[in-house]
Amino acid sequence: MSHSPKSVAILGGSFDPVHLGHMSLAEEAYKQVGLEEVWFMPAAQSPLKKHQTFLGAKERIELLEAAVSEDAAFKVNRSEIDRGGISFTVDTLKRLKATHPETEFSWIIGGDQLQLLEKWKDIEELCSLMKFSVGSRPGYEIDRTKIPAIPGLRFSEVKSSMLDIASSDIRRMIAAGESVNHLLPTAVHELIVAHKYYRD
Repeated sequence: MSHSPKSVAILGGSFDPVHLGHMSLAEEAYKQVGLEEVWFMPAAQSPLKKHQTFLGAKERIELLEAAVSEDAAFKVNRSEIDRGGISFTVDTLKRLKATHPETEFSWIIGGDQLQLLEKWKDIEELCSLMKFSVGSRPGYEIDRTKIPAIPGLRFSEVKSSMLDIASSDIRRMIAAGESVNHLLPTAVHELIVAHKYYRD
């Protein structure tokens, strides 16, 4: 008897730190796209970001594990961290499809990333292998006139009340002694305070 492939979406990023914007986007993609799981995949080093992360891999994974601990559909996938170095999405996806042949993968991105897809390595091949879930929020809807003309590009729009949060702003606020508990999952905030992360 045939069965439908397992539907999993990947949310990649530095997660330095993971915040409520990430969690909101994952939750809305899970509900609106009809996913079975969302895998948070921290990058060892992003190809589109020149700077290194502020926290190491171990600490960023610790925060992610805390963030997803209360939702059985959310997992942390360490594959890019364990592999090390710069990770390209197309290479990561090929490895995932080889190790999880019964799983149908998609990739969650923010609306700002949609316009940058032309810069992604082997984007046409990537688009032939999967589709994207693209987050939008009030005031930041997807402008379909600015979508790059990439053959095979398929995506679903994920409407979210996603907070306009940047990890860089959170790090700056922590260093300045400002309150950030309204921007972070409670368990993540508690760990950051306990370990004095981003204080220097």
